[in-house]
Amino acid sequence: MSADSDTNSQTKPGAAADPTSMVAAFWAQWLEQSTRGTQALLEITQGIGDPRQTQERQQRWLETAAESFDSFLRTPPFMELMRQQLKAITDLKTMQDQMVKGAARHLGMPLADDVFGLFERLHSTEQTIIDRLQAIEERLQAIEERITAEPRGSKKRAAQD
Repeated sequence: MSADSDTNSQTKPGAAADPTSMVAAFWAQWLEQSTRGTQALLEITQGIGDPRQTQERQQRWLETAAESFDSFLRTPPFMELMRQQLKAITDLKTMQDQMVKGAARHLGMPLADDVFGLFERLHSTEQTIIDRLQAIEERLQAIEERITAEPRGSKKRAAQD
């Protein structure tokens, strides 16, 4: 990598860069980085013989990752960003609802609130009718009790006369 940077620093700033050498330098750098990454993975995997050690390493890695994520998610900038995002989402939803309601009102279409209001009115009307019918039934029952009680009373009166 340092050899590539030395060759790049030795080229004249006004001279046009050779595309072939640029592509070759890119791939050389990529292969070098890939080799280093592969070597690091091989060093890590060489000690994987014992399943208990592997499990302990995984557990330590998961704990470290969890602590890192937790500490990141609790930072004030992240919390502020989340607050702003949630506010933006709720504002967009409010605007969308207002647009839908405006369009529906303009087109004369019913909304969920209208249907719910209609349901409530129908329900209250139904309750009023049921209450009145119950009152009528109670009055009718009282009248029937009087009618059934009167003939007995009128028979007794006739017998007394």
